[in-house]
Amino acid sequence: MLKIIVTFVCCMLLFALQAPVVLADWKDDQAQADQLYEAGEFSKAFKKYVKLGKMGVSHSQDRVSHMYENGEGTKVNLEEAYAWSVLAAQRGAKEKVARRDSLLEKTSDKAKAEKKAKKLMSKYGRAALQKKADSKAKLKHNTKSGGCTGSKLGCR
Repeated sequence: MLKIIVTFVCCMLLFALQAPVVLADWKDDQAQADQLYEAGEFSKAFKKYVKLGKMGVSHSQDRVSHMYENGEGTKVNLEEAYAWSVLAAQRGAKEKVARRDSLLEKTSDKAKAEKKAKKLMSKYGRAALQKKADSKAKLKHNTKSGGCTGSKLGCR
């Protein structure tokens, strides 16, 4: 039992030490995407923002929404713009919530927009990303502590 506790604490410490590196990585990517956007290289910026948005970066989710709305680096698609704005507004920032509501009003097919938003939330919403992170941490812990035997089926 003590071995499991020590292993778990060591894994958590290792994760905590790596967290600043991961944080710096997405911040660097965010800065690059912003530079590309400001330089008018919308297609390249759009791809980076989507990648970051899928990681849960609110600024990037908001930028993807703007780009879908304005046709920057992608085709105009108000339903997608709304769906990404739902992700960006998860933390309740007033301007993002207002923008989300405004985009829903602009869409011609509100049901389609809501369906897209629900799909994005199930993949890239805060709760979905947390669930994925928890699952990965559990798998990593079980693998290192000997809880997995041969197949990963017993680890999940």
